[in-house]
Amino acid sequence: MRRIALVLILLGVVGFLVASSQRSGYESVEGRLKATFSKEERGKRDTADTGRWVALAVAAIGAVLFFVPERKG
Repeated sequence: MRRIALVLILLGVVGFLVASSQRSGYESVEGRLKATFSKEERGKRDTADTGRWVALAVAAIGAVLFFVPERKG
């Protein structure tokens, strides 16, 4: 169970970093303007935001599984 938890934590952290790097392009003035006027760019920004939250949830589930004691018996 701990191996699965560690894999989930690792996947969550990596996914969060990748999605954050994609999202950072929209933090500049140019990126904000693109996202404001282009539906496609807005969709990409929203997908990156959703990816960040999903990756964070995966890492949180991994952390819970890591710290919950296993049943013996």
